[in-house]
Amino acid sequence: MVNGKLRQANLKMLFERAKQYETASFKGLYNFIHFIEKLKLSSGDMGAAKIIGENDNVIRIMSIHKSKGLEFPVVFLASTGKQFNLMDLNQNILLHQDLGIGVKYIDYERQVQYDTLSKAAIRNQTLVETLSEEMRILYVALTRAKEKLIITGLKKDYQKEQEKLGKQMERYPKQKNKINPILVKKYIKYIDWILLVYFYEEEKMKEIATLRTYTKKDVLSACKQEEKEEIDIVERLEKEEVTKEQMKEIEDKLKRTYEYQLSTKIPTKSSVTKLKQGEEKLEISFGTPKFLKQEEDRTLTGSQKGTLLHLCMQKLDIQKDYTLQAVQELIDDLVKREIITQVEAENINTKAILKFTQSNIWQEMKQAKEIQREKPFYMTIPAKEIYQEEVTEEILVQGMIDLYYINKEEELVLVDYKTDFVQTEEELVDKYKNQLAWYQKALEEALQKKVSRVLIYSTFLGKELEVLKK
Repeated sequence: MVNGKLRQANLKMLFERAKQYETASFKGLYNFIHFIEKLKLSSGDMGAAKIIGENDNVIRIMSIHKSKGLEFPVVFLASTGKQFNLMDLNQNILLHQDLGIGVKYIDYERQVQYDTLSKAAIRNQTLVETLSEEMRILYVALTRAKEKLIITGLKKDYQKEQEKLGKQMERYPKQKNKINPILVKKYIKYIDWILLVYFYEEEKMKEIATLRTYTKKDVLSACKQEEKEEIDIVERLEKEEVTKEQMKEIEDKLKRTYEYQLSTKIPTKSSVTKLKQGEEKLEISFGTPKFLKQEEDRTLTGSQKGTLLHLCMQKLDIQKDYTLQAVQELIDDLVKREIITQVEAENINTKAILKFTQSNIWQEMKQAKEIQREKPFYMTIPAKEIYQEEVTEEILVQGMIDLYYINKEEELVLVDYKTDFVQTEEELVDKYKNQLAWYQKALEEALQKKVSRVLIYSTFLGKELEVLKK
């Protein structure tokens, strides 16, 4: 049947619509048909069903926001030369949730108007927040590719822009091994930020990236269609005479063993949790999507409950003294903001969260000079350290650090939350000490500071365990 799969999908979608309609107060065939007609007239959601699945071999075009949480072998990040939308900063009246309202001052006698200090302050703060959000969006875009990322962008006069960029880099040198924030604020395009990093770290970037520039003339010449001679391969092969030497050469090529066979099996990207005992263990599982879960199903897996505990512990306010009621109020607020469902809220162990706020870690955090939670990181490590093979490739490893802080003694402390059910403390430490060693290495490289202590906080045991002591 023509378009058979699409027709089946449309029938299934109509059936699901009917099921949903029956759960409402109105019932019956007449009312349902009337409901569908009203949807059609109001241009409602009555499009055809989508039959392209998540893993179909197709090219997908989507926004950066839509790509969040997805990964693809090859990704094109296009139009990076487009300027950020900063039109809101030019309004006569600016509003900010913390700083309040900022307006222009109008001098009627002189017939002039200019920004007040409050408006200038709000404009500057809004600009910083907008650029910070754009950085987070760019981070999402740059981490979608598994194998290859191709970035494209247009610049009117690249040579002049490059010279200007070089002068700016001399004027604003790096601070604490980071690009000067003043220089970052001067640029409002993704391509400029990317070039900033490229030229600041040119030697390192040349090892992992290639910068190519094309003029309009180059692009036009590449688009020209060349006339090609048509050759009948079968006819030509039948006329060719093959010698024994040529046959031997072909046979040798066909039997040749590729010397870099192992390198083809080594992934270019991995996560810390997959690196275990010198090999990568990859397990893929597909859970039930949220839209298919029944609200009545109040049973969550241990992994899901652990994720919920992690979330709540990240949302704790360090300035508060928590009680069981205060913890429950925090969870209720997450439900109200639709971050979690009511069913998930009922499966959260409030006593385990309260126990954490009574721990030595929490007390030390209250006096800490700096606290960072849920910090993603990327690092490259030689593949031979994992696979114990003589290979030159490197693997890009990604991970998420639950918590680190600098205490009042200027010590850097790394903490990882664990919700595992274990018999002994030693069992938990042995299970995760290798993983935490990578976290420690990544943190020390990023901050250029030695980690003084590495701790595991076990929600099951209700205590902290030392993996690395002072």
